[in-house]
Amino acid sequence: MRHALIANLRIRFALLWSQGKALAAVLSLCTLLLVEGPLVPEARAQDASAVADSATETAGSVFKGVGRRYSSIHVGIDLLVLSPPHYAASRVLFGSQYSLWGEWWPGDALGVKGMYASQKYPDLVNTSQTHASTTIALLGKYRFDTGSDWHFTVGGGLGSSDRNPLSGTTDLKAASVLVTEMRAGMKTVEFLWLEGGVLVLDGHSGTGSSAERVGSTSYSLGLNFGF
Repeated sequence: MRHALIANLRIRFALLWSQGKALAAVLSLCTLLLVEGPLVPEARAQDASAVADSATETAGSVFKGVGRRYSSIHVGIDLLVLSPPHYAASRVLFGSQYSLWGEWWPGDALGVKGMYASQKYPDLVNTSQTHASTTIALLGKYRFDTGSDWHFTVGGGLGSSDRNPLSGTTDLKAASVLVTEMRAGMKTVEFLWLEGGVLVLDGHSGTGSSAERVGSTSYSLGLNFGF
């Protein structure tokens, strides 16, 4: 009787032990599913975000986001919206004035710019007559990069300006001019920037009391296409 009771207790204890192990396994499995269910997609999303950020930083850079950018070429057109001239002519608002230009940026900060500007102004006394000038210039430029969709540039150089003081005359005056500019640009779509700034052409024609000021200070708005 005693041996049968001991055997029965051992069997019951073994059953309880096996049931407890099974219950522990089920609880462990449920806990794992509950914990990893939300965490795994989140971890995968973080990994995907890190890959996307890395790809973004790599784009446009020689050394995958940690070095200088690739060399770039930019071309653009500026409309000289407001242009007060230095010589005896009336200022022009939205007149037939424009500037065509091209830039080469071999590095992040320094670049070279060539430009051609055409301007026409009505005479200060006789508005039926116009002053016309063309300017060709070469500038060195420096770029302040904000690391965003904005950039700022300054430039300076020398140019040559030809001016026909009055329409219908042959009194063509040529002069060397000092050219300076400041520009701010905002990226609108890929490869295209909208820019505004100030362009100053400063020179004179002749000597002594007969010298005439040649040039203008223009406030421009233009498009910049770079690749």
